[in-house]
Amino acid sequence: MIKILISAFSLVLLLTSKIAIASSFNLGERVNINSTILNEDRTLQIILPENYYANPNATFPVIYLLDGDYNIHGASGILDLLANKAQMIPDVILVGIADKGTDKYRQYMTPEGLTSPLKDTDKGKANLFLAFLDKEVKTYIKTHYRAANHSTLVGHSIGGLFVLNALLESPSSFHNYISSSPSLWLNNQALTKTAKDKINKNTHKGVSLYLSLGDETRMNQYGFINVLDDLQPKNINWQFKHYPDENHNSVGLISLRNNLKMIFKGWFISETELRRSHSADTILTHYKNLIHKLKINQAIPTPSIKAAIRYFYINKESKDINTFMSKVKQALPASEQGFIIMQASYISHFDSPKAALNLLKSNENKFEYSIEYMKNIATGYEQLKDKNSAIIYFKKALSLAKKQNANQWQMSIIEAKLLKLKNQ
Repeated sequence: MIKILISAFSLVLLLTSKIAIASSFNLGERVNINSTILNEDRTLQIILPENYYANPNATFPVIYLLDGDYNIHGASGILDLLANKAQMIPDVILVGIADKGTDKYRQYMTPEGLTSPLKDTDKGKANLFLAFLDKEVKTYIKTHYRAANHSTLVGHSIGGLFVLNALLESPSSFHNYISSSPSLWLNNQALTKTAKDKINKNTHKGVSLYLSLGDETRMNQYGFINVLDDLQPKNINWQFKHYPDENHNSVGLISLRNNLKMIFKGWFISETELRRSHSADTILTHYKNLIHKLKINQAIPTPSIKAAIRYFYINKESKDINTFMSKVKQALPASEQGFIIMQASYISHFDSPKAALNLLKSNENKFEYSIEYMKNIATGYEQLKDKNSAIIYFKKALSLAKKQNANQWQMSIIEAKLLKLKNQ
């Protein structure tokens, strides 16, 4: 009987381990770097946007997330929703800064001259850790990834205090500072007491600060807000939002979502506004200016691309599309692929699937790394009842998806298409 139970238990363990392996998800790349500043090895969790490999020339804003191992799952989920699926913000690179235990994390987050929470002797080393981020982590990211010159530092609680200290000590290190429920109570509000003098002395270029607070009464954030309110510094564009329905732990993700939408305001244009206020040329001009302002190079949201192409068909000016596409190539080169795919979609509907496929095929070499482009060529062949060619291009798309470590839902869609075609 005991042997039977042991065998049954072993079988359960075997099945469970197989299920766990099958259901694992990609959470990016874990990288170890040797820090000469901190005199220790440090770990980064780096998550690239899903479309990172679709355009080898695209560049991406970088978000540096403190307490990375604790916050990476929630933050990456928010980013996947906002950027990849909803396209409300540009695609971004997420860099989670891993910790080395609670005590060391708190000490590195605590400003110089202060003592860590619940400690009498652990003197703060925030400036040292800031130097590590600024000189070593950012350099590593710029060297190994297509990082745009647009960075955001995100911290919560004691990490939020570090963000404020970074703004005061080295404001030019990042473009945006997101501080959620910062522990300004530490050492009897010591940071707030030094803030006024430091802000007055700083002559840096403009940066943005986003402060938030949940349903909390002991974070002592309003003292810092009063300093900002009194000074009204021209080089700090700051905003504060109170979330009375959120607690200390929940406010971080909610505020991150809202802050990112503010940082990248204008990236998403609502369907109503697109129809009511924009022509194809005004859409082009809007994104040309915005991309220049954000210092990035990547494709604009699909709804805006669709609105621009639709404009020509609604106004019966389809003959002018090729001239417009030449402007796109010059002003928004990273969006050329999306515009060609959308143009092909309209040609397929208003002209013929064959003409649409010809357009896609004529530009195939430009976009050989794009899963979406291969899928659209495959769909074109599918519409023309060319089963074998459709299978070839769906296989190309699947191969790219695997090489680029795409999300499982992408691969599932392509695999379902292949299975359907093979069974016909």
